[in-house]
Amino acid sequence: MKRAYRSLLATAAAGVLALAATACSDDGGDASGPIKVGAINGVTGLFQTPEVPQAVKAVFDEVNAAGGINGRKIEFISKDDAMNPQRATEAAIDLIESENVVALVGSSSAVDCGLNRATYTNNDIVSIPAVGVDPACFTSPNIAPVNPGPFKLITAMLYYASETMGHDKVCMMFVTLPGAGAGIDSAIKEWEGITGKQLALKNTAVGQGDPTQYLVQAKSAGCQAVLYNGVVGPWTAQAKTQGMQDVDFIVAANSYTDANAEVVPADIKVYAGTEWQPYTDETLPGNDRWAKIIDANKIQKTAFSQGGVMAADMFVEVLKTIKGDITRESVTKAFKEMQPITYPMVGTPYVFGPGDAHNPIEGSRFVKAVDGKWEVLPEGFIVPGKK
Repeated sequence: MKRAYRSLLATAAAGVLALAATACSDDGGDASGPIKVGAINGVTGLFQTPEVPQAVKAVFDEVNAAGGINGRKIEFISKDDAMNPQRATEAAIDLIESENVVALVGSSSAVDCGLNRATYTNNDIVSIPAVGVDPACFTSPNIAPVNPGPFKLITAMLYYASETMGHDKVCMMFVTLPGAGAGIDSAIKEWEGITGKQLALKNTAVGQGDPTQYLVQAKSAGCQAVLYNGVVGPWTAQAKTQGMQDVDFIVAANSYTDANAEVVPADIKVYAGTEWQPYTDETLPGNDRWAKIIDANKIQKTAFSQGGVMAADMFVEVLKTIKGDITRESVTKAFKEMQPITYPMVGTPYVFGPGDAHNPIEGSRFVKAVDGKWEVLPEGFIVPGKK
């Protein structure tokens, strides 16, 4: 971040004032002031998740209306990074240094983790993202998302194809985003280690244009199941043209939308892996609370909004365990020492813990496109290696 030059005297004076301010605020306010909590979200730009900070705020508003935490209200401050690296970096520094937040809760940025992981570690502050996107979200000591993330999801999708569906020839045709290659390879390696199987075909350089060449390649390889994460409409239309009605196509969580279910041809089999209980069925465990919060605040119903509610809920539950003042130091300590919390909307308990990497949520629940809608499949959460 660009900063104006200051004289040594002015810098020293500013440092004294900053120390005094920190001592008074104690990283989040005095014992009678609000508990300041931050987040970095993609509200505008290429990766937009405006419903996430809305969901987080709705949970905190509910807590505040009930009296807060030990009489203290939660003040939520969300910064929009617009998927701009400079804005994401500045947002983290502003939240930590100027706003004195005690933690980051419910972030949903495509660039935050990779850019700010060192900042969070150096300032001994924890981040509980609603949506972890890049590998750094899951390989940092001070970040622990509430979603499995794209790489654990890949392992679950592969496991579903080979173990639940029983396919011998499982293939992957993936669009690889910058920086995601190592995460994809790690996910495949994890599946290989659990099952002892290998992909019949792997192409992680799929383009977003005409999918014909890729589908012909998969057909020639005799693929029984194909993992795919690109645009659903053209892909499934061309699969029908190629006569691939006997292939099970398993798409990633980004494709789990009402619009995509509507474009799948009736005789093409498409399944989607979800990170939380499928949001299209509000009767599923955990979804009743989420739906109540979302409906009451007129927020868009998406899987990402589920992550917003869960991240806020996890934060509140851990805050309740803190004895004494709620500060950045005490919040970080509480998360590093917390006990696992079972949350019905995901496949495994959530825990932060003291390690250098955190990916506590594993597994996926699967849905199938049927007559223009997603139908929830009965197996429950598929957690690789867990019977």
